[in-house]
Amino acid sequence: MNRRAGIYIHIPFCARKCTYCAFNTTDYFEDLAARYIDAVRREIHAWGERLAESDQHRIAVDTIYFGGGTPSIVEAEQLAGLIVACREAFTVAADVEVTIEINPSTFTREKIDGWLAGGINRASIGVQSFIDKELVALSRTHTATDARLTFAALREAGFQNISLDLIAGLPEQSLTDWRFNLEEALRLDPEHLSLYLLEVKEGTQLYAQLKRGQRPRPDDDTAAEMYRMICAATRRAGYEQYEISNFARLEPELWKGMGSGPSRFRSQHNLKYWTGAAFYGMGCGAHSYDTRARWVNLLKTESYVAAVAQSGQAIAERHELEDKDRAVEALFMGLRLSEGVALKAFRDEYGVDVLARYADELPRLCDAGLIHINDERIILTDKGRLLSNEVFVLLI
Repeated sequence: MNRRAGIYIHIPFCARKCTYCAFNTTDYFEDLAARYIDAVRREIHAWGERLAESDQHRIAVDTIYFGGGTPSIVEAEQLAGLIVACREAFTVAADVEVTIEINPSTFTREKIDGWLAGGINRASIGVQSFIDKELVALSRTHTATDARLTFAALREAGFQNISLDLIAGLPEQSLTDWRFNLEEALRLDPEHLSLYLLEVKEGTQLYAQLKRGQRPRPDDDTAAEMYRMICAATRRAGYEQYEISNFARLEPELWKGMGSGPSRFRSQHNLKYWTGAAFYGMGCGAHSYDTRARWVNLLKTESYVAAVAQSGQAIAERHELEDKDRAVEALFMGLRLSEGVALKAFRDEYGVDVLARYADELPRLCDAGLIHINDERIILTDKGRLLSNEVFVLLI
């Protein structure tokens, strides 16, 4: 298994907060963004030095991920400078995957050319919907036309690895609406799709709207049918479902059964989270995991900038993980993947016999048709992917 680490860089700035968003964001101001980028650069260098001292060598990295917020809102040169800092502080692989999340209302051709020149080679477009009225209801700042133009501009500039994000199960969204969104996404033929069922989280504008009765609550049965539609349509279009909500385009020889192996368009960075590899988060509110502990940075942008200026880091909380915690996390994160959990490898790494440890729970999950077990692996069934939270609750 590839155990090289990943680097996540949080860019919190947004033109406007989306109604469903529970991420750490703040308003964009040019001066604040410049000071923030400088602080992130300092944090990257500080962590590179600190980790090199503790491990006696520079940490090897093969993914860099700009998430947000809206990374595409800042200047391309600023992001390029952060990539340079990563290369200076870590041993970055020659074939590193560098992803940027893009809001279609914040791109220009000059920015796209700057991203490519700076080393970004994967783009993730936050489309969310191809229906303008749905985008307005979500408080998105782009239109469906903007999304299509963004995709076309990325292709024309030379991006060969593009992912689209869409959300199913929105309030008042019909099956016909979702079928249209899905067909539009597949028509563009991206290398990757992240297709999520809406999660309404406390503290978001959407949560408050639903609580006040301003919008109808999403229908669970309709959302379930949308998920089944996702799985069937992507399979027909030649995508592999490698994780509950993520789909990667297969090369023709794999799609037609003439070869074997996973798609090369799987998100290599997100696989860090699901396979238990180390990742280091830079920026306000960013999370990190080094296989022994988890920690999170200060949330507020100004507080983060001040802390990094003082000490080179901005850790708000750190939790050392016991072996049992690592094992439980690895089990339910591994089950998110289509390959499931390899029982022998899990026992060798975590010292836990899954079949014995969950001898009461696993038969119930099998009888309910949520998991499949053979001598080598535990895998979620199609029904289990749809009801994965019910599976995970029993295993935690």
